[in-house]
Amino acid sequence: MSDDTSDDAPSQSPASRSGRPASLRTLRRATRWETFALLVVLLVLAFAFA
Repeated sequence: MSDDTSDDAPSQSPASRSGRPASLRTLRRATRWETFALLVVLLVLAFAFA
């Protein structure tokens, strides 16, 4: 009974006005933080088992 038409509306985020798709910018930012987090976890494990 829920109305799902609001999910089809384009996002009005400020990043979409810059010419780039906001999803690409978000994906790049997420990839950078995931890489950083993975390196931190690996460093902690290396020190734990050293």
